Amino acid sequence: MLEKTAVFFDVDDTLLDNYHAFKWTIETYFSELQITESSLKKLYRDFRSNSEKIYHQYQTNQVTSSQQYERWSFVLNALNQKDPLILAELDEAYHRCQSQQRLSAEMKELLDLLGKNEIFCGILTNGFKQQQQRKLDQLGLNRYIEPRWQLISEDLGDAKPNVSCFQKVAAQLPKEITQIYYLGDSYQNDIIPAHLAGWHPIWLNRFADSGDLAVPQAKTSKDAVTLVLSQVLGTGESFLVKN
Repeated sequence: MLEKTAVFFDVDDTLLDNYHAFKWTIETYFSELQITESSLKKLYRDFRSNSEKIYHQYQTNQVTSSQQYERWSFVLNALNQKDPLILAELDEAYHRCQSQQRLSAEMKELLDLLGKNEIFCGILTNGFKQQQQRKLDQLGLNRYIEPRWQLISEDLGDAKPNVSCFQKVAAQLPKEITQIYYLGDSYQNDIIPAHLAGWHPIWLNRFADSGDLAVPQAKTSKDAVTLVLSQVLGTGESFLVKN
């Protein structure tokens, strides 16, 4: 049997630049604060962490409708802002900007190259089906990845960082696939469980987080493309989009 390789991708903060939407929202509503880039990144890391906690609480029915904007409450507290009526506006603005995001030129070329080299590709993302499907559609991923392999945790009945989530995906794949690479941004949700499941994680570490595992790391999408190509195809820079 001919052995094959698969490459799976995370979505949020990997294929979709949520930090851009967050930064735009904060700078639009709080322009007078003149927040530094490093402070914005720290604020976003906390925002992302709180988003993940709220999602996991939703899974166990521990979140009420009144708590859905809680992550923005943390942001307001950090900025020393007191208007709770603005929470829904912030959330709406963030999602509006997020919905305008498109796949980067680098990621488009990566997916094109993987397709031309007949590398099996898929998506594994946490989130609610309707919300995540909108993101997959706006990124135009059907062009590169069969819809049946665009896997959302709510459909799987399991979620990252559970190792079982990755194992369930692997069990569905064609038998000839013997190694799976996974490009993700979260050390806790993506890198550790992918490694424990026997996958080969590649860490898109945009915010210089720390982690103990010795895995390939990239700081930017362009670097991530180089890493994926070098790991999967044994090549790299000559294929990349030049900015």
